[in-house]
Amino acid sequence: MSLRHVGPRLAASLSKHFSPRELIVRSDGKIKYVRLSTRSQLVGATLLGGIAVLSLATSIGLAMQQVTLHGRDIAVREAEGAYTGLLAEVADYFDQFKGSTGKLGDDEAYLLGLSGENAGMRDGLRSIATQIEGPAPLDGAVASNAKVGEDPLRAKLREALKNRLLAFDSDLKRIAARNQSLTNQIADLKSEIRDIEGDRRRMAAERDELTALLDQSRQSNGNLANQVADLTGRLNTLRRDHQAATEQVASLTAKVGSLQSELQMAQANNADLTRQVAQTKLALGTVISQRNALQLGRSDMGRTIDELRDKVASIQESQANFVASVTERTRNSLEEMEKTLEMTGLDVEHMISAAEQNGIGKGGPFLPDPATGADETEQKLLANVATLDDEVARWEKMQVVLRSVPLAAPVDHYYISSGFGARVDPFNGARARHEGLDMVGTLRSDVLATAPGTVIHAGWKGNYGRVVEIDHGLGIHTLYAHLDSVAVKVGDVVDYRQLVGKLGSSGRSSGPHCHYEVRYNDKPLDPMGFLKAGRYVFKG
Repeated sequence: MSLRHVGPRLAASLSKHFSPRELIVRSDGKIKYVRLSTRSQLVGATLLGGIAVLSLATSIGLAMQQVTLHGRDIAVREAEGAYTGLLAEVADYFDQFKGSTGKLGDDEAYLLGLSGENAGMRDGLRSIATQIEGPAPLDGAVASNAKVGEDPLRAKLREALKNRLLAFDSDLKRIAARNQSLTNQIADLKSEIRDIEGDRRRMAAERDELTALLDQSRQSNGNLANQVADLTGRLNTLRRDHQAATEQVASLTAKVGSLQSELQMAQANNADLTRQVAQTKLALGTVISQRNALQLGRSDMGRTIDELRDKVASIQESQANFVASVTERTRNSLEEMEKTLEMTGLDVEHMISAAEQNGIGKGGPFLPDPATGADETEQKLLANVATLDDEVARWEKMQVVLRSVPLAAPVDHYYISSGFGARVDPFNGARARHEGLDMVGTLRSDVLATAPGTVIHAGWKGNYGRVVEIDHGLGIHTLYAHLDSVAVKVGDVVDYRQLVGKLGSSGRSSGPHCHYEVRYNDKPLDPMGFLKAGRYVFKG
């Protein structure tokens, strides 16, 4: 139902009190807007009001049922009191009836006694009369004696007896009247007893009816008690729901109050957001048009992608061939390097291990395992690249080794006057061991470093005269002896073909020359092998 279907004033009032609101919900650094329309607010208020009204109606119904049950309990108690009073009255009537019955029995016994006494008195009078007058009847004797004029004594006795008989007759009449009165009373009492018995039977019937009614009322009370318990449970549930709803409304009200400030702050940025939305809509329109254009050209793109895949496969094949070619060239270069090292007398694998221990930088792009390639061409390319990577790594190690190997001569112009190994000593003519080459040249000509390294000795060294010793790394040292002068000092880092001194004849020397030694791990090696390897390399 919209606000157009209600009265204008009511619609205005509802719009005023339930104007649309926006709630800002912030969660995990994200802001969401929840819009509460007038309709949703009205629905929520209606639901809360309905719950409250239902709770109130249930409470009133329970109160009315409790009042009804209380009235019924009072009526039942009054009926029980009346029944108890009726039973007491019946007991009183029964006691009175027993008393009356006992009194009647006493009166009847008394009357029977009087009757017997009267009969005895009559018999006594008859015997007296018989004794006085004879066996004739008393009345006839009296009459005859009166007529014949008997003696006065008999007349007096007769008169006294007559008076006594008259008194007995009046007493008998009174007793008979009293007997009749008692008989009437007994009849009346019997009538009352019959009435009381009828009343008692009616009261018994009424008692049975009241007992049935009482049982029915008790059963009804039990049912009503169950209904009251059920309604009480429902009321408690509704109260809990109402309390929860009230707490939820209070919580929502608090949230609305706290979020209204944020809403006001957000409304300040509403204009910028509106402009951004407008720009986004324009961009979205452009994107939609581009999407439509792209959808139109999707089939062409599919064909182009197939062609590109073919080209990529061809390029991958070319790359694989190129990598294989580079790998082959690298392998050939490695073979040349290894052949060069073998000419010097050094152990190639041992030197590569020394270069690894000396620290070789590693890196390069990540290349997945060839077994995980997408297709055969790519697997072939990756396998070739992996092989090339291994060859290049070995080539780099060989480059490190070759940078430490002295492959050049220390002087440019020379001839060898004494080789490596056994020789005849030039001073005493004895057999001796020569651990280097004597390279004869022009006095004070340049003596150059045969490989890059660090100067570890520069100065006089016994029979060697002036000496320069260079550490080239990997355990390789070179020694330059009998120098005329020294151009470096200990600790200097020298480059390949850098000046280290001047050729001379210092120390135990027979003439200007340079005594040149090559040592590996302090073991002397023949420098001629290094020179031959150098000529091989430079020739290549």
